[in-house]
Amino acid sequence: MEKPKKKKEIRSMSEFPDELLLKMLNLLPTKDAVATSVLSKRWRSLWKEMNAFRYDGDTVGRVYWGFALFITKLLNLESLDLKISPYSTNKYINYLVNIAVARSLRKLRVEMVCGSFEFPKSLFIHSNLETVILEKVSLEDPPLDARFVCLKSLHLLSVRFSSDESVETLLSRCPVLEDLVVGRSSFTNVMVFTIDVPTLRSLCVDNSVGESRPEGVHGFVIRTPCLRWFSIKDRFSNYLRFEDMPELVKASVSVVCESQPELFLGSLVCTQYLSLCSQLGSKLRIPSSLLHLELCSCSSDWWNLLTLILNDTPRLRVLKLNLEHCVQHDGMVSWNKPSFVPECLSSHLEIFEWRQYKGTETEREAAKYILANGSHLKKAAFYSESAEKQGMLKELECVARDSCTFVFE
Repeated sequence: MEKPKKKKEIRSMSEFPDELLLKMLNLLPTKDAVATSVLSKRWRSLWKEMNAFRYDGDTVGRVYWGFALFITKLLNLESLDLKISPYSTNKYINYLVNIAVARSLRKLRVEMVCGSFEFPKSLFIHSNLETVILEKVSLEDPPLDARFVCLKSLHLLSVRFSSDESVETLLSRCPVLEDLVVGRSSFTNVMVFTIDVPTLRSLCVDNSVGESRPEGVHGFVIRTPCLRWFSIKDRFSNYLRFEDMPELVKASVSVVCESQPELFLGSLVCTQYLSLCSQLGSKLRIPSSLLHLELCSCSSDWWNLLTLILNDTPRLRVLKLNLEHCVQHDGMVSWNKPSFVPECLSSHLEIFEWRQYKGTETEREAAKYILANGSHLKKAAFYSESAEKQGMLKELECVARDSCTFVFE
């Protein structure tokens, strides 16, 4: 019988295939990628096959002009990453961008550390640009006739605008935009960020960086009827308005805004996969269509919320609880368990996970109820830092059904 051939053992990076090495080179600043040419004959010309380049320069001098001359000799340039001094004028940035656009540029990233940035006209006229990432820039309004006709992905990270309306203007110039990432910080000057994009499929909002809330009304208005994936992490907004998202499949929501929660949580009614962190407790209205729920309850009345979840999500298959932020008031109240076994327990729930399980009287009552009535449970996992783990384990293990894999760590 012929012995199976042993897989070739790779002993050095030079034995990697060109495709993998080029991916690694594309992650380096261009000057570092070019420097690899001295490593060996194999590396001498490899960098010339790169199609993604990064320029990181504090001043416009010999290095800048050397980089500009270098990219003019390229036939194809897919990605350009520019980190430019805020003291550089737009003409130096636009010069590089214009060269790249003429070489079929598809991805552009500009970081200026609070400098002023104006889109060059080449981006609107002959551009195949599909991705734009702007970070720490003061963005000038685009011309009235400007259109990003191919732009599908836009990242606005700590970007300043001339006004709140400028955000809507920019987004309206992106007729095929599908992916949007918004990161706010103390540098961001927009008060109400309006995202009105009918073509958008994916949206990520991060408003969690900073030490204090700005004064006045501030937050987000979101109109994205075709959205399928949505993530928002917001510690500061006091105004959130989300219109219906009928095609939404997966959402991750972590907010502290308590003003009229139905005006933003109501839009999630169609989602099937939800990760939720909220202080609202039993004020929440959980979508009945849910199949998968990960809940971090920061509210002291989490037990009432748990009852709502069990009663109002008949098709729920996965339930994961994390009470890390919860303020416990055990002994003051008892859990008001469902008056009858909910459909999700009797027919659908397969995976139940509880992190930061402390084994208080209320938690034990809820845990035992779910284990005893979860007819279709395949796995139940509890994670605790309590010194009384063994006692908790025995108490819960004797309630779990034989068909359920029980984990306690």
